[in-house]
Amino acid sequence: MDFFQAQDSARKRSARLVFFYLAAVVAIIVTVYCVIVFGFRFAAGNSDGSHMYDLPLWQPDVFIGTAVVTSAIIGLGSLFKTMSLRSGGGVVARSVGGVLVSPNTSDPQRRRLVNIVEEMSIAAGVRMPEVYVLPEAGINAFAAGYSPDDAAVAVTQGALDTLSRDELQGVVAHEFSHILNGDMRLNIRLIGLLFGILLLALVGRVVMRIGVSSGRGRSSKDKGNGGIAIALLGLALIVIGYIGVFFGRLIQAAVSRQREFLADASAVQFTRNPDGIAGALKKIGATANSSYIENPHATETSHLYFASALRSSASGLLATHPPLAERIKAIDPTFDGNFKAVRAAPVPPVFPQRKGGAPETRPPRIPGMPPPLPAAVTAPVFLAALSAAGAPDLQKGADILAAIPEEFREAAHDPERARPVLLALLYAKDDAAVSAKQDAEVARVFSTTERVAFIEMAAQIETVPSWARIALGDMALASIRHLDARLISATIDAVDAFIEADGEVSLLEYALRKVIHRNLRPPGRQGILVKSCAPLAGDIAVVLGAVANTGNSSETARQHAFAAGASAVREAEPEVALAMPEQSGQGAKELVRALDRLDLGTPAVKQTVIAALVRTASDDGRIEVVEQDLLRAVAAALNCPAPALL
Repeated sequence: MDFFQAQDSARKRSARLVFFYLAAVVAIIVTVYCVIVFGFRFAAGNSDGSHMYDLPLWQPDVFIGTAVVTSAIIGLGSLFKTMSLRSGGGVVARSVGGVLVSPNTSDPQRRRLVNIVEEMSIAAGVRMPEVYVLPEAGINAFAAGYSPDDAAVAVTQGALDTLSRDELQGVVAHEFSHILNGDMRLNIRLIGLLFGILLLALVGRVVMRIGVSSGRGRSSKDKGNGGIAIALLGLALIVIGYIGVFFGRLIQAAVSRQREFLADASAVQFTRNPDGIAGALKKIGATANSSYIENPHATETSHLYFASALRSSASGLLATHPPLAERIKAIDPTFDGNFKAVRAAPVPPVFPQRKGGAPETRPPRIPGMPPPLPAAVTAPVFLAALSAAGAPDLQKGADILAAIPEEFREAAHDPERARPVLLALLYAKDDAAVSAKQDAEVARVFSTTERVAFIEMAAQIETVPSWARIALGDMALASIRHLDARLISATIDAVDAFIEADGEVSLLEYALRKVIHRNLRPPGRQGILVKSCAPLAGDIAVVLGAVANTGNSSETARQHAFAAGASAVREAEPEVALAMPEQSGQGAKELVRALDRLDLGTPAVKQTVIAALVRTASDDGRIEVVEQDLLRAVAAALNCPAPALL
C-alpha cells in the first residue's frame, strides 16, 4: 500500500470507528432507559398502594431525558479527553510518564535513540517527531499524535537497556510506519472515545454512593426504597459503563491487531533488516518484564504500544496485539516458538566521543567511502519513491547525515545555536543589498552569542551540500521547538523577513516557509477537506506555473512544461481546465494562498497535484537535483512525506 492509499484508508477506518461508537452510544442509551423504567416499577411495586405494573414500559419523556443526559455524559467526557490531547503526541507521552529527550543529549543510550529517529525522519521526509523515554523496565514503544506535524515517539528505558541498535531501529521503524500510514489519528481518537464511555461508569459510582447514603438516612418505617432504587441505578450505570468499555475494547483490539502486522512488515521494508524487529520481539518474549507498562494510564493507551502493555492482557477478541509468536513467524518463518533460547542482549556499543560532540552509537563511515552524489531521476522513479513513503531507504537518511559537517550537526542539535543554523540556510550573502536587510533582522532578533554563531554558520554554509540542507533545516527545527513560545514566534518572523528581503517570489522559498511554519506552529483543526481538484484549479495553476518557470528559460518551454502538468490533472479529472498564469502575476500572497488551500485537499487530490508537479518538472525527461529539492519541499508543504532520493 502506498502513502496516499494508506492515508485514505485511515480516513475510512476513522469514519467506521465513529459509526460503531455512535451505535454503542445508542445501545447504552436504550439499556439505561430500560434500567430506569424497571427501577421505577420496582420502587412503585414496593411502595404502599401501588403496583409495579401500573407504570407503562414506554415513557417518552423518560426516554428523551435519558438520551439527553447519557449522551451529554459520554459526549462531554469524550470531548474533554480529546481536547486535552489536541496538542498531539507529546501530551500522550507525558501522560504515561514520558521524559522529553533533548536533541543535544549527551547520554549514550538516548543519543543513539535520537540518531535512529533522525535518520528515519530524513529518509522518510517527515518532520522530526519529539522523542520521549518512558521510565519502564519492559521493552515497548509507541508513536502518538494527530499527524506527522505533532507526532511523538516514546521508547521505554527497558528497550534502551536491552535492545541492540538494529533491534531498536526495527522497533522505531515499526512506530514510524504508524506515522506514515495514518494510524496515529485513529489511535488518539480511540483514547477520547473510550474515556467518554468509561465516564458513565464513574458517574454510576457517584450515583450509587448517593443512593446508599440516602437509604441510610431514612427512618425504619420508610424502607428506603428510593435510596435503594438510586443505588441500584448507580450499580446499573457502572455495569453498563463497563459493558460499553468492553465493546469499545473490541473495536480497539480489532483495529490495533490488524495494523500491527502491517507495521511489522513496513518496518522490515524500512530497515531492510528482518532480524532487527524479529530480534526485538523475541527478547520481549524472553525477558521477565516482557513489554509490560506499569503506569496507571497504560490501559487507555494500550492499543498504541509496540507490544502488549498490560500484565492481564486478554487473549482472543480483546487482545490489542497478535501473539508474539505469530508476529515473529510472519517475519522469520524458521522461529520455533522457543523464547528461552533467546539470549539476553549485550550492552549496545558506544563509540568514542568526537571532539565537541555527543558519543557516536553507530560505527563511523569507512574512510574514503563518502555517500554517493545525487543525480537526476525520471518522473516514475520520483513518484514511486513518494508513493512508497511507508518504506523509504533508511541508509539514505544515514548517508545524508554523514554528509553534513559535524560542526553543523552539533549546532543544529543545540537549541541555543539552532536558530542561527536555520537562518544561515536562507542567507543571501552573495547579494549585498539583500544580505544587508537580513543582517538588520539578525541584529534585531539574535543575542550577541547567536549573532556570532550566525556569522560563523553563514561563512561556512557552502561546506553543507545543497542536497543535504533540507535535512539540516529539519534538524535545526527539531531543536528550535524546545525553545519558549516568544523565541519561536521571533524565529518565524525572522524567517518571513529573510524570505521577503529579496523582493522576489520563489516557490522553493515559500514552500520552505510553510514547512517551517508548520514545524514551529503546528496547525490546529484542519478545515473542510476538498475532495476534487475542480475547486482548487486556480491554486493548482499557480503552483504548476511556478514549477514551470523553474529551470525553463524560454516562454515556449514554460508553456510546454505547464501543459504537461495540466494533462496529468485532466487524466484524473477530465473536467478540470487549467490556464497558465502570467509570470508577472505570481506574487507571494498568491503562492501562500495556493499552498494553504492545496493543503486542504484529500490524499487523492494531493496525489494528483504532486503527479502534475512531477510531470511539469520532468517535461525535459529529467528531474534535476534542484528540482528534486523543490518538489520535496512542495510535497512537505502539503504534508506529504517525500523520501530522500540520494
